[in-house]
Amino acid sequence: MREDTVAPASYDLHLHTSWSYDAEADLRNHFERAKTLGVGCIAITEHHVLDSIPDVIAMSSQYPEVRVIPSAELTVTTSIGAVDLLCYGFPSQTTSLQPVLDAYHTWQQDFGAATCKGLQALGHDYTDTHRAALLDSYRPTRTIDVQGQTHVSNKIQRSYFVERGFIDHIDDYRDLLRAAGEKVPFPLYPAVDFVIPSVKELGVVVAIAHPHGYFAQANRERMDTLRAECTLDGVECAHQSVPADFTPIYRQYCVEHGLFSTGGSDSHTNEDVQTKFALHGGDNAWLGDLLGRIEDRVLN
Repeated sequence: MREDTVAPASYDLHLHTSWSYDAEADLRNHFERAKTLGVGCIAITEHHVLDSIPDVIAMSSQYPEVRVIPSAELTVTTSIGAVDLLCYGFPSQTTSLQPVLDAYHTWQQDFGAATCKGLQALGHDYTDTHRAALLDSYRPTRTIDVQGQTHVSNKIQRSYFVERGFIDHIDDYRDLLRAAGEKVPFPLYPAVDFVIPSVKELGVVVAIAHPHGYFAQANRERMDTLRAECTLDGVECAHQSVPADFTPIYRQYCVEHGLFSTGGSDSHTNEDVQTKFALHGGDNAWLGDLLGRIEDRVLN
């Protein structure tokens, strides 16, 4: 693992809390870990939502030594399928983005409902009531109150399907979902040309997350296609899923095209915060470029 061979960076710009449907990390633990390690800048990048930003703003006032970039990880539908985009530097006023945020809340609910319907079409007893119970087992009540009955963390759902005998082994999970999707098509993520123009109108900058798969292992044609289609400002060159020998390749691509480089641990749990936080291997010098682009929207 990359975190076994590198020292903590001065930043971690890919973090999740329990406001993300698949995460359980407590927000304070990110700040405490940053303070302990001397990490000077973090970004809480919830999947599909800005719902944690009020909490982030309130918490940041208790940790003046930690700079915080108001952020989100928004997944969009592109010509190659779903792509995760790290969006940095949301302003305090995001009213104009409400149609996009509403679309993501609706998508999460619809995807969860479609999963249940697809499993039932295959003959499995997986209802909205079962899904609600799974969500209640790991999601705080207030996240459900705000986001509704979303889809379930793959980790939680996978184990449940094994326990219920829907599949024999966790390795069969993707095949089961694929078969369910053939019975009841799953809704697509909001389209990139719907989401990103609205995001960029707010002055937010956009980087492609954990790009190695999306970039087809540094295929230049694919990289150019996604750079244009997603109007990328940056690339997450350092991430546990990016092999260390590809980080300089993606960094050089950034230099060539005037993109910023970023790195993050993608921590989802409190255990991740203790074992992975800031251990992404990104260069400390990269941070200045990003901050220079969004300086007026950084907390502390």
